[in-house]
Amino acid sequence: MPEKLVILDPTLEVEAPRVERAPRSGKIHILGLLDNGKPNSDQVLRRVAALLSERRPDLHVKYYRKPGAYRPAPAALLDQVVAECDGVLVGIGD
Repeated sequence: MPEKLVILDPTLEVEAPRVERAPRSGKIHILGLLDNGKPNSDQVLRRVAALLSERRPDLHVKYYRKPGAYRPAPAALLDQVVAECDGVLVGIGD
């Protein structure tokens, strides 16, 4: 008698709920840079900020750094960034 052939389908169809995007402000005047603490992430963020500043001389940039790459940012730091900035870039290094 031949062996039974079992075929497994590893795909999964997931229905994700549609979520409306957060409202966007008209312009970003203060941009926050959140360094995740990995090597070179500060260099990447500062280079991106320099390029953006060339295009937008009126842009003010604020720099923040997580206490460590493998820990989440403290809630107090995130609250500070949200309160002080119109938009944020998060950098990942290595």
